[in-house]
Amino acid sequence: MLSKATKRLYFVKLLKRAGVPSVHNAHLQHFYVAVIRPVLEYAAPVWHHLGLLTNCQSDQIEAIQKRTINIIHNPTRGMPYSNALFFADLRSH
Repeated sequence: MLSKATKRLYFVKLLKRAGVPSVHNAHLQHFYVAVIRPVLEYAAPVWHHLGLLTNCQSDQIEAIQKRTINIIHNPTRGMPYSNALFFADLRSH
């Protein structure tokens, strides 16, 4: 699951490197929410309810989201994660 999400995140990185104007950050974020995040959240309520998701795995999922926010929204680099989530108008997993 993490590998699959990371591969999709690479596409966002390529778009950003190609010089997608910052006015299109909303499009990049929409791509994340529509294409990458579902991979990370698939069956997450079941995993959490049954205790099958370790803290380490949960942290890895959050790390992918944090990387995505930093790629899409440059001002969030170095910002605390909770502030970056607020800036990007996203919620934690």
